Amino acid sequence: MRVVVVHNAQSGSALPIADIRAKCEAAGIEVTDAVAVGSDLERDLHPHLADGRTILAIGGDGTVSAVAGLVAHTDATLVPIPGGTLNNFTKDLGVPQDIDEALARAASTSARQVDIASVNDVYFVNNSSIGLYSTTLRERQSLESLHGKWSSAAIATVKAFWRFKSYRVEAEGMEFTTPIIFVGNNRYPVDGFDGGFRRERLDEGTLSMFVVAGKRRWSMFKLGLHLVFVRSLKHASDFEDHYGTEFTIETKRTFVSVSHDGELTSLATPLRYRIHPGVLRVI
Repeated sequence: MRVVVVHNAQSGSALPIADIRAKCEAAGIEVTDAVAVGSDLERDLHPHLADGRTILAIGGDGTVSAVAGLVAHTDATLVPIPGGTLNNFTKDLGVPQDIDEALARAASTSARQVDIASVNDVYFVNNSSIGLYSTTLRERQSLESLHGKWSSAAIATVKAFWRFKSYRVEAEGMEFTTPIIFVGNNRYPVDGFDGGFRRERLDEGTLSMFVVAGKRRWSMFKLGLHLVFVRSLKHASDFEDHYGTEFTIETKRTFVSVSHDGELTSLATPLRYRIHPGVLRVI
């Protein structure tokens, strides 16, 4: 297998490109070029995508998602290798979380087609949300340089919950006052979380939309308790789940902060979510 490697050199946990090349060589994978994630990623990858090359992206969900959005709708193939903190996409694909094992699997596995989702013109492979989580993410990013990732996440969660905001939104004829809307690429479970928040399929051609239908802190607190003790959201009050191929979310705000695979972008409303079935070729 011959690949173009995409790596995030700015990540604190990133392997040096020399080490990545050595690990690929040990797995029988030839690295023909290496591209660092940056503002020119689309330009740098364009000739490789046009040639239908195999793109090996090593990093967390944000890095893999950025590359997947470029690979989708082309003849190129994505090889996602876990190199971040959560690595949800690779876990749901069944990719081993050890880098050496993941590379060995890639060298001997056939490609398959999976779905990718988008909000307006931004692609995501896992999920996207507006509301409480986006507020938490924005606050965390402003604190990370002072407190580190996990401490910042804890502080940001408390601040976002304290400043609690709700949104008046309309989605597909339904109206909600809600602190959070979650949209997932394919079906996320709402029942039985003992095995984790894992998707069974990535090729079902559907979106999940979860809504907390309440405007008080107590709604979120009750939902959290239900999740901790019941390990399910299926019969939780103030929780609604919807499924479809497209969702349009409207709000009175001209722009809203939207999270997508751990990244944050300000997008113009209305927000148009779509599923793109089978347009991403992965190994």
